[in-house]
Amino acid sequence: MNDPQADVAHTIWNYWTGLWNGTGRTDPAEFIVDDVTVHLPTFGMPPSSSLTTRDHVTGWIEGFRSCYRPGARFAAELGPWLAGGQFVVARWRFTGTWQGGVPATATVAPGTDVSICGVDILRLEDGRIAEYWLSDDQLDLYGQLGAAIPAGARS
Repeated sequence: MNDPQADVAHTIWNYWTGLWNGTGRTDPAEFIVDDVTVHLPTFGMPPSSSLTTRDHVTGWIEGFRSCYRPGARFAAELGPWLAGGQFVVARWRFTGTWQGGVPATATVAPGTDVSICGVDILRLEDGRIAEYWLSDDQLDLYGQLGAAIPAGARS
């Protein structure tokens, strides 16, 4: 039996992870509003106030991808679900081979494999992503990369 809510959740999730995985073939304007609102953790991330447009968000994602060899992948471990008719929610796992870049304080050699988990919450307006919340484990990533953790990051 076809579940329209599951279809919406999977369609949006596939667009979103396609962008993160570098496999998206759809123009981001088709699934992200121009004046998107982003909520990021403080540690290891740019200020949310610097990511206020679709172009800012896609540029940030491209910057993240550039630190990993081709083939790095985000994949849902749980979900995605459509909650309340407007939120797509999924727990994901990222696996990739770091090739340098961010974090600049990493001490491991390029070629180090990493794996981290997180949760994305995407609020939809008219079928497009209008707001994004990220909860991930940057401290775990920094640990895997032997990166220095700035003072106060754990508070």
